[in-house]
Amino acid sequence: MAVFILTLALSLFIAGGIWLTVGSRLQLSEDDEQNEWLNFAAYYLGAVPLSFVLIFFGIGGL
Repeated sequence: MAVFILTLALSLFIAGGIWLTVGSRLQLSEDDEQNEWLNFAAYYLGAVPLSFVLIFFGIGGL
């Protein structure tokens, strides 16, 4: 359970950093505010596998 929570938390930080750095490059909606939320959600879902690998092997390496 701890790995799951840590994965979600790390994904949030990684996605936030990507979103602040790259911005809303994907055109997922015509509405600007909804497009920003959808871009952040896409970055978040993309960061979940990376975060899982970092947490899993980080904790497993201890």
